[in-house]
Amino acid sequence: MRERTAVDISRYTYEQFISFLFERDVQPKADQSNPKRWNPWFFHVEATFDSKRTCEYYVRLFLEPTFLLDRFSRPQLEEGFWAIQASSLECSVHNIISDTDLPIALRNDCITSMFHLFKNFFAKEPLETSANMWWDSLCFDWQCGNRKRERGGEDLLLQDMMFQTLASILDLDSEFCHVSALHGLGHLHHPDTEKLVQRFIERHPQLTEGQKAYALAAAKFKVL
Repeated sequence: MRERTAVDISRYTYEQFISFLFERDVQPKADQSNPKRWNPWFFHVEATFDSKRTCEYYVRLFLEPTFLLDRFSRPQLEEGFWAIQASSLECSVHNIISDTDLPIALRNDCITSMFHLFKNFFAKEPLETSANMWWDSLCFDWQCGNRKRERGGEDLLLQDMMFQTLASILDLDSEFCHVSALHGLGHLHHPDTEKLVQRFIERHPQLTEGQKAYALAAAKFKVL
Protein backbone atom coordinates (compact mmCIF):
# COMPACT_ATOMS: atom_id res chain seq x y z
CA MET A 1 0.00 0.00 0.00
CA ARG A 2 1.33 3.39 -0.97
CA GLU A 3 2.37 5.66 1.90
CA ARG A 4 0.29 8.74 2.58
CA THR A 5 1.82 12.11 1.80
CA ALA A 6 1.56 14.76 4.51
CA VAL A 7 0.26 18.11 3.23
CA ASP A 8 -0.23 21.21 5.38
CA ILE A 9 -3.09 23.28 3.95
CA SER A 10 -3.81 25.19 7.14
CA ARG A 11 -2.60 28.49 5.66
CA TYR A 12 -3.82 27.97 2.12
CA THR A 13 -5.69 30.79 0.46
CA TYR A 14 -9.08 30.01 -1.03
CA GLU A 15 -7.53 29.72 -4.49
CA GLN A 16 -4.88 27.33 -3.22
CA PHE A 17 -7.57 25.27 -1.49
CA ILE A 18 -9.55 24.98 -4.73
CA SER A 19 -6.42 23.86 -6.57
CA PHE A 20 -5.68 21.34 -3.84
CA LEU A 21 -9.12 19.77 -4.39
CA PHE A 22 -9.46 19.89 -8.16
CA GLU A 23 -6.18 20.54 -9.95
CA ARG A 24 -5.14 16.89 -10.15
CA ASP A 25 -4.09 14.27 -12.65
CA VAL A 26 -6.95 11.78 -12.69
CA GLN A 27 -7.03 8.09 -13.47
CA PRO A 28 -8.23 6.77 -16.81
CA LYS A 29 -12.00 6.33 -16.98
CA ALA A 30 -11.63 2.53 -17.13
CA ASP A 31 -9.94 2.59 -13.72
CA GLN A 32 -12.38 5.10 -12.25
CA SER A 33 -15.32 2.82 -12.99
CA ASN A 34 -13.64 -0.24 -11.43
CA PRO A 35 -13.79 -0.20 -7.60
CA LYS A 36 -10.88 -2.61 -7.38
CA ARG A 37 -8.64 -0.35 -9.45
CA TRP A 38 -9.90 3.04 -8.34
CA ASN A 39 -7.04 4.71 -6.51
CA PRO A 40 -7.70 8.47 -6.34
CA TRP A 41 -5.25 10.97 -4.95
CA PHE A 42 -7.17 11.60 -1.72
CA PHE A 43 -6.55 8.01 -0.61
CA HIS A 44 -2.90 8.97 -0.24
CA VAL A 45 -2.98 12.43 1.35
CA GLU A 46 -2.79 13.21 5.05
CA ALA A 47 -3.91 16.80 5.44
CA THR A 48 -3.16 19.21 8.26
CA PHE A 49 -5.74 21.99 8.17
CA ASP A 50 -7.56 24.74 10.03
CA SER A 51 -11.14 23.52 10.58
CA LYS A 52 -12.78 26.94 10.76
CA ARG A 53 -11.03 28.25 7.66
CA THR A 54 -11.74 25.06 5.74
CA CYS A 55 -15.43 25.19 6.68
CA GLU A 56 -15.64 28.80 5.53
CA TYR A 57 -13.96 27.84 2.25
CA TYR A 58 -16.53 25.10 1.67
CA VAL A 59 -19.38 27.53 2.31
CA ARG A 60 -17.86 29.97 -0.18
CA LEU A 61 -17.43 27.22 -2.76
CA PHE A 62 -20.95 25.85 -2.36
CA LEU A 63 -22.54 29.28 -2.57
CA GLU A 64 -20.72 30.17 -5.80
CA PRO A 65 -19.55 26.97 -7.55
CA THR A 66 -20.13 27.71 -11.23
CA PHE A 67 -16.60 29.03 -11.88
CA LEU A 68 -15.35 25.46 -11.55
CA LEU A 69 -16.79 24.56 -14.95
CA ASP A 70 -14.42 26.95 -16.72
CA ARG A 71 -11.33 25.94 -14.76
CA PHE A 72 -11.34 22.16 -14.49
CA SER A 73 -12.15 19.17 -16.65
CA ARG A 74 -15.17 17.01 -15.92
CA PRO A 75 -12.97 14.13 -14.62
CA GLN A 76 -11.16 16.56 -12.31
CA LEU A 77 -14.48 17.84 -10.98
CA GLU A 78 -15.77 14.31 -10.49
CA GLU A 79 -12.73 13.27 -8.46
CA GLY A 80 -12.63 16.55 -6.55
CA PHE A 81 -16.23 16.24 -5.42
CA TRP A 82 -15.58 12.67 -4.35
CA ALA A 83 -12.68 13.98 -2.25
CA ILE A 84 -14.89 16.63 -0.65
CA GLN A 85 -17.37 14.03 0.62
CA ALA A 86 -14.87 11.27 1.49
CA SER A 87 -14.45 10.35 5.14
CA SER A 88 -10.90 9.17 4.35
CA LEU A 89 -9.75 12.75 3.69
CA GLU A 90 -9.27 14.58 6.99
CA CYS A 91 -10.36 17.97 5.63
CA SER A 92 -13.41 16.66 3.77
CA VAL A 93 -16.79 18.25 4.34
CA HIS A 94 -17.92 14.93 5.80
CA ASN A 95 -15.38 15.35 8.61
CA ILE A 96 -15.82 19.11 8.93
CA ILE A 97 -19.53 18.88 9.73
CA SER A 98 -18.76 16.19 12.32
CA ASP A 99 -16.10 18.30 14.05
CA THR A 100 -17.47 19.00 17.52
CA ASP A 101 -14.84 21.70 18.08
CA LEU A 102 -16.50 23.84 15.40
CA PRO A 103 -19.52 25.95 16.39
CA ILE A 104 -22.73 24.25 15.33
CA ALA A 105 -23.86 27.46 13.60
CA LEU A 106 -20.85 27.36 11.29
CA ARG A 107 -21.48 23.73 10.43
CA ASN A 108 -25.13 24.57 9.80
CA ASP A 109 -24.00 27.24 7.33
CA CYS A 110 -21.95 24.59 5.56
CA ILE A 111 -24.84 22.16 5.31
CA THR A 112 -27.41 24.74 4.18
CA SER A 113 -25.01 26.14 1.56
CA MET A 114 -25.18 22.75 -0.19
CA PHE A 115 -28.62 23.75 -1.44
CA HIS A 116 -26.91 26.30 -3.69
CA LEU A 117 -24.36 23.71 -4.84
CA PHE A 118 -27.22 21.56 -6.10
CA LYS A 119 -29.30 24.43 -7.49
CA ASN A 120 -26.51 26.24 -9.30
CA PHE A 121 -24.10 23.43 -10.17
CA PHE A 122 -25.26 19.82 -9.91
CA ALA A 123 -28.67 20.57 -11.45
CA LYS A 124 -26.79 21.69 -14.58
CA GLU A 125 -23.75 19.38 -14.36
CA PRO A 126 -24.51 16.17 -12.43
CA LEU A 127 -21.10 14.67 -13.31
CA GLU A 128 -20.80 10.87 -13.10
CA THR A 129 -21.50 9.50 -9.61
CA SER A 130 -20.11 12.00 -7.09
CA ALA A 131 -23.16 14.28 -7.09
CA ASN A 132 -25.65 11.43 -6.94
CA MET A 133 -23.81 9.85 -3.99
CA TRP A 134 -23.24 13.14 -2.15
CA TRP A 135 -26.02 12.71 0.39
CA ASP A 136 -25.39 8.99 0.66
CA SER A 137 -21.91 9.85 1.96
CA LEU A 138 -23.18 12.48 4.39
CA CYS A 139 -26.32 10.70 5.65
CA PHE A 140 -25.24 7.08 5.88
CA ASP A 141 -24.21 7.37 9.54
CA TRP A 142 -27.92 7.38 10.44
CA GLN A 143 -28.57 4.39 8.20
CA CYS A 144 -25.86 2.23 9.76
CA GLY A 145 -26.49 3.35 13.33
CA ASN A 146 -23.29 5.30 13.94
CA ARG A 147 -25.62 8.21 14.68
CA LYS A 148 -29.02 7.87 16.32
CA ARG A 149 -31.65 10.56 16.71
CA GLU A 150 -32.74 9.25 20.10
CA ARG A 151 -29.34 10.13 21.51
CA GLY A 152 -30.22 13.79 21.06
CA GLY A 153 -27.42 16.33 20.90
CA GLU A 154 -25.56 16.62 17.63
CA ASP A 155 -27.04 13.42 16.21
CA LEU A 156 -30.44 15.11 16.31
CA LEU A 157 -29.28 18.61 15.37
CA LEU A 158 -27.25 17.53 12.34
CA GLN A 159 -30.04 15.25 11.18
CA ASP A 160 -32.53 18.12 11.32
CA MET A 161 -30.14 20.43 9.45
CA MET A 162 -29.62 17.90 6.69
CA PHE A 163 -33.33 17.16 6.49
CA GLN A 164 -34.21 20.83 5.98
CA THR A 165 -31.57 21.18 3.26
CA LEU A 166 -32.74 18.01 1.53
CA ALA A 167 -36.33 19.27 1.69
CA SER A 168 -35.25 22.48 -0.06
CA ILE A 169 -33.35 20.53 -2.72
CA LEU A 170 -36.38 18.28 -3.26
CA ASP A 171 -38.38 21.44 -4.02
CA LEU A 172 -36.10 22.45 -6.91
CA ASP A 173 -37.28 22.11 -10.51
CA SER A 174 -34.72 19.43 -11.35
CA GLU A 175 -35.24 15.69 -11.73
CA PHE A 176 -31.62 15.06 -10.83
CA CYS A 177 -31.97 17.06 -7.62
CA HIS A 178 -35.16 15.17 -6.78
CA VAL A 179 -33.41 11.81 -7.08
CA SER A 180 -30.37 12.99 -5.13
CA ALA A 181 -32.49 14.39 -2.32
CA LEU A 182 -34.63 11.25 -2.13
CA HIS A 183 -31.47 9.16 -2.05
CA GLY A 184 -30.21 11.14 0.93
CA LEU A 185 -33.57 11.04 2.70
CA GLY A 186 -33.62 7.28 2.32
CA HIS A 187 -30.40 7.07 4.35
CA LEU A 188 -31.01 9.90 6.82
CA HIS A 189 -33.95 8.21 8.61
CA HIS A 190 -35.58 11.45 9.71
CA PRO A 191 -39.02 10.92 11.29
CA ASP A 192 -40.69 13.49 9.00
CA THR A 193 -39.51 11.82 5.79
CA GLU A 194 -42.77 10.05 4.95
CA LYS A 195 -44.80 13.27 5.19
CA LEU A 196 -42.25 15.15 3.08
CA VAL A 197 -42.22 12.47 0.38
CA GLN A 198 -46.02 12.27 0.30
CA ARG A 199 -46.20 16.04 -0.18
CA PHE A 200 -43.61 15.77 -2.96
CA ILE A 201 -45.66 13.12 -4.75
CA GLU A 202 -48.85 15.17 -4.43
CA ARG A 203 -47.12 18.22 -5.90
CA HIS A 204 -45.71 16.24 -8.84
CA PRO A 205 -48.59 14.32 -10.44
CA GLN A 206 -46.48 13.91 -13.58
CA LEU A 207 -44.10 11.46 -11.90
CA THR A 208 -43.65 8.17 -13.71
CA GLU A 209 -44.45 4.93 -11.89
CA GLY A 210 -40.71 4.32 -11.52
CA GLN A 211 -40.09 7.77 -10.05
CA LYS A 212 -43.00 7.41 -7.65
CA ALA A 213 -41.78 3.97 -6.58
CA TYR A 214 -38.32 5.37 -5.83
CA ALA A 215 -39.83 8.19 -3.75
CA LEU A 216 -41.92 5.72 -1.76
CA ALA A 217 -38.85 3.51 -1.21
CA ALA A 218 -37.00 6.54 0.17
CA ALA A 219 -39.91 7.23 2.52
CA LYS A 220 -39.54 3.68 3.87
CA PHE A 221 -35.72 4.03 4.08
CA LYS A 222 -35.27 1.27 1.50
CA VAL A 223 -32.92 2.88 -1.01
CA LEU A 224 -29.51 1.48 -1.87
